[in-house]
Amino acid sequence: MKTYLEQKVEAHRGLEILLMTGMAFAFLAHLCIQIYHVTHQVAPVERVAFPITTIIFTVLVFIHALYTLGWRQALAFFALTYVISFAFEFVGARTGLIFGPYQYTDLLGPKWFGTVPIIIPCAYFMVLYPCHLMADLLLGDGPLSLPAGFGWALTASLFSGLIMTAWDLTMDPLMAGEVKAWIWTDGGQYFNIPFQNFIGWVITCATCALAFRGAAARIPLKPLGRPNRWILMLPLLGYGVLCFGDLFVGWPLATRVISPFVMGVPLLAATLRVFAPVEP
Repeated sequence: MKTYLEQKVEAHRGLEILLMTGMAFAFLAHLCIQIYHVTHQVAPVERVAFPITTIIFTVLVFIHALYTLGWRQALAFFALTYVISFAFEFVGARTGLIFGPYQYTDLLGPKWFGTVPIIIPCAYFMVLYPCHLMADLLLGDGPLSLPAGFGWALTASLFSGLIMTAWDLTMDPLMAGEVKAWIWTDGGQYFNIPFQNFIGWVITCATCALAFRGAAARIPLKPLGRPNRWILMLPLLGYGVLCFGDLFVGWPLATRVISPFVMGVPLLAATLRVFAPVEP
C-alpha cells in the first residue's frame, strides 16, 4: 500500500539526492559541533553559535522550500516572514507591548535601526517553515494542503504558531538567561521571562503563517520536484535537531525536560502522518 506522498509525480532524482546529501551533512556537522562544545565545556556564547547555525539552516530551509513550493512561493514565504516578524520584533523591542519589555544586546551582530538583529527574522523563517508543514500534515489531508476557507487557514496558522512557540519555551531561557543575547527588563514568571512573551510569539508566528497562506492561494504552486516522504522529513528533522539539541545545551537544567514533550509530541505526530498508509 502506497503512502500519500508516494503517489505524487516523479521528481528529478539528482535534485533529491543533492538536497538530502546537503541537509544530512549540515545536520551531522551541527550535531558534531554541539557534542564537541558540550564535552569540552565551551563557553555558552560560543557553544550556541546562534548566528552561524541560523544562517546555515535558513539557507537549507529555503532550498527545501524552492524544491517543494517553487521559487515564487518560497520567496513569498521568506519575504513575508522576514518583514512581518521584524515589524513585530521592532515594535516589541521599542514599546514592550507585544512580548514584554526587552532589548537585544550586541551579541547577535548588526541590527536593523539599532534595535533588532538582522539574523532574528531569518530564525523565524528557519523554524516556521517546518512548523507550517507539520500543521498541514496534522490538520489537512497531507503536506501542502490548500486552505478550505479563511477559518481553516486561521486554525492551521494558529497551530503553526503554537508548534513554533514550543521551541521558545527552552530556547528563550538559554539565550536570555545564560547567553545574554537579549535582556528582559522586568523579568517574568517563567525562568525570569514574562508570560506575555509566549502570547506574543504565538501571535507573531501565526500572523506570518496566515499571511503566507493568503499569498499561496494566489501564487501558482510549481515545485521543482515531488515532496516524497523522505524529502518532506528533512525540515522535520531540522525541527528535531532543535528539540533534542536542547537536551545538551538547555539552561537552566530544568528546561532540558521540556523540549522532548512540547516539541516532541507534534514532531512525532507529524512523522507518523508522513508514513501513514492511505487507501489506493
